[in-house]
Amino acid sequence: MAMRHSTYRAYGFQIPDTDRDVLEEALKSQPETHQVGYLHAGDYDCNKTFLVTECESADLGDFKVITPQAFKRYEVSAWDIALHEAAAKLGYLVHPEPGWLLIPDLS
Repeated sequence: MAMRHSTYRAYGFQIPDTDRDVLEEALKSQPETHQVGYLHAGDYDCNKTFLVTECESADLGDFKVITPQAFKRYEVSAWDIALHEAAAKLGYLVHPEPGWLLIPDLS
């Protein structure tokens, strides 16, 4: 069995591990702007679930400087609202504050 490693930079937060079908149902019918997605990541047999808005792959040796100014972008408040609404649909009214994440995955 081959292992695959990937890493993502994303804006969002971790929620309790949640089944893919439950996530898909809760996240359907979102407005086109500021859509929330999800990532399952972790090591091979211990997945974590993240709700995310802005998300991109990060290759080995790739980097991006994320400064405090990145948090002042006009989209951030809309992302925060969209993430909260998605978490609420999943029953997580209390959740971590969103932030920029670096998420490694081994599958």
